[in-house]
Amino acid sequence: MWDYVHYPGRDEIRMKNVFVLEERTHLVSELRWQFADEEDWSISGFSSEQTLFQQALRESPQALLVILDFSAGKTVCLQFLQRYQGAHAGFPVMVFSREPLQNLEWALRELGVFHTQTGELEPERIAKICRWQLEPDPQKRQTLPRMPHMTKRLAE
Repeated sequence: MWDYVHYPGRDEIRMKNVFVLEERTHLVSELRWQFADEEDWSISGFSSEQTLFQQALRESPQALLVILDFSAGKTVCLQFLQRYQGAHAGFPVMVFSREPLQNLEWALRELGVFHTQTGELEPERIAKICRWQLEPDPQKRQTLPRMPHMTKRLAE
């Protein structure tokens, strides 16, 4: 009798997940637009840090990136980071804040945040960072940002 072990082939789709903690779904909507043509990306929004953390622990750390939007509340984001650090979770975490983080940036890094993005929302840049973290194929990392005028031309 033979035992067959399935090893994923290079052509198989490995789902990449981006979980976003935010008060409103603005960042989630923008990221879904950025990844709309890529079937191996899933963007999910959460309003509860506890629910986000529990769901994140169920995912493969190699296929997950978490974005904390500080508009959800600094205390809420810091609670998530305390859970993250206490669990020794292996997935990357980044923080987005429209307001300057002032002296918090180093503290956030000590809590495990690999990148902070402040100022205006730049969905193309955040999508690029997601690709660099989760996309093993260097060719796919270079995907161009979606621009409405380009999509319209392609449809004509």
